Amino acid sequence: MTIGIVGLGLIGGSIGLALRASRHKLIGCDPNPEHVRVALERGCVDTAAELSEVAKADVVFVAIPPAIVTNVLAEIEQSLGPNTVVTDCTSVKSEIVAWATEQKATWFVPGHPMAGHEKGGPQFASAWLFRNARWILTPVGKSNSNLKVLETLITEMGAKPVRISAEDHDHHVAILSHLPHVLAGQLVLNASELSHVDAAGGSWKDWTRVAGVDPELWSQILLGNRTAVSSALKEFAKELETLATQLDEGDAAAVKKFFVSAAAAKAKLPKNAGDDVTGTKKR
Repeated sequence: MTIGIVGLGLIGGSIGLALRASRHKLIGCDPNPEHVRVALERGCVDTAAELSEVAKADVVFVAIPPAIVTNVLAEIEQSLGPNTVVTDCTSVKSEIVAWATEQKATWFVPGHPMAGHEKGGPQFASAWLFRNARWILTPVGKSNSNLKVLETLITEMGAKPVRISAEDHDHHVAILSHLPHVLAGQLVLNASELSHVDAAGGSWKDWTRVAGVDPELWSQILLGNRTAVSSALKEFAKELETLATQLDEGDAAAVKKFFVSAAAAKAKLPKNAGDDVTGTKKR
């Protein structure tokens, strides 16, 4: 099978490395010449070509920033092979699904691999990046045959395909992915006012690992999912304000109840929730 990869950064490069073991032919493109050079050097793809040629592959993975995905998909449509299946890797789905529905793009299945790293570029790509990660698919219309093709490839990469609606996806990632990135950024900004950080412990390192993200990319992600992220931020701020008031009042019982409730909620979560997500990406 010929696999096309549009965007040879961390995610696109890792897709190539992860599928190499299955002996697929890998062809890719990227507007950044350095990404192309490194991707070829590391074996993320066998050959580099123009988008019009990559679009003729049996399956095409689009791993590019969210703001340009629909424009690139429209370009891909002009050069599609007769049976080409296309998917994207963007962490916001509703707008892309709306585009695909309007365009009746039956060749396209929106997707989102729940894996990444705080460092970007093909030099950090890994054949193991998707191992045990969930790979979300948000089907548009009747595309069962296309879904099965993608689910087979996703499984080959060691990931676990999961089908959910675009609306559910965006609501969930707003809380599970986008909100943590915002909070990590704000925590680092707060710490920048300190004279030293010698008191930082393991919790600081764990929380702030994803604070140094690509500003342009993550601005696009938050704006693309602005309704869900804004709602999550407002709810979070409301709960923090309640806790602040309880502390001001010295309400020990209420403060303890907060931690008891949090511990009970954590106990109900799957034991491996988040364990397979190695960081932030994201294309």
